[in-house]
Amino acid sequence: MQFFSFFPEIKNKPVGIKLLILTLLVAIFLVLSTAFGVVLAIPIFGFGIFRDMTALNDLSDPRTIAILKYFQVVNQIGIFILPALFYAQLENRDVSGYLRLKGGIKINYLIISVFIIAASIPAINWLVEANEQMRLPESLSGVEQWMRESEDRAKALTDSFLNVNTVGGLVINLIIIALLAAVGEEFLFRGVILRIFNDWSHNVHLSVILSAILFSAIHFQFYGFFPRLFLGIMFGYIFLWTGAIWITVILHFLFNGLTVIAYYLYNTGVIETDVDTIGTSTNTIVLIGSLVSTVMLLTYLNLLTKKKINE
Repeated sequence: MQFFSFFPEIKNKPVGIKLLILTLLVAIFLVLSTAFGVVLAIPIFGFGIFRDMTALNDLSDPRTIAILKYFQVVNQIGIFILPALFYAQLENRDVSGYLRLKGGIKINYLIISVFIIAASIPAINWLVEANEQMRLPESLSGVEQWMRESEDRAKALTDSFLNVNTVGGLVINLIIIALLAAVGEEFLFRGVILRIFNDWSHNVHLSVILSAILFSAIHFQFYGFFPRLFLGIMFGYIFLWTGAIWITVILHFLFNGLTVIAYYLYNTGVIETDVDTIGTSTNTIVLIGSLVSTVMLLTYLNLLTKKKINE
């Protein structure tokens, strides 16, 4: 692309410079996408949006939810997708090659990866419950209160987004909460950040863990940090071993999408089970089985991909 000829390639730059450039790209595109989003919102919501934006805490107002969902789309594009694409172009002028968009999807890799995520659900749900019981020392009670309040606000917002009972609402949520989040977060955290750490450290395990920590931290949901960290670690290994980012995009979409669908079915009365309890077990054997089967499937995927490379 002619435009990028004005910018030098950064593939040989130190990791600190690369992370700084990526951070600047996120900040720049956040500002640009927000400004563009506000302008584009005027013909959609009318000039009254500027008045409404001062009262976006009323999560019982359907118009408020519509505006928040609109800006969720804007943020997904501006914070995750565009910076990842722009950075990949700066890295080596080959976006699809750098982000591992080429080569298609090997069905056997995808099927095993789906089984990995399915097997891990009881373990992840146990981590959710354990993380929610986390307590800080008394000296940090103020910090803990702030964390709890932030978590409660995030949960209230998520619940309001998921509170739909129409097919149209379901489709919109699948696009916003499942599809865009999967594409944006996988492009940025697995496609770019994991690659930066791996090129720097030449250590698969360190790069997976560091990128997973950032992946979990960026959500600012402190009482969901460890389950999201565990999920990020699995996505990281699957991405590196399969060499296909579309596989982790699909897994991410399925993981989020099943939650969206479960809430829809609960809201419409199709199921009566509390969505938060689905896949949850306190049975020690089930939890150990979940963890062991997840590790075994990950090991099998690793051996399978190594065999393919060596053939």
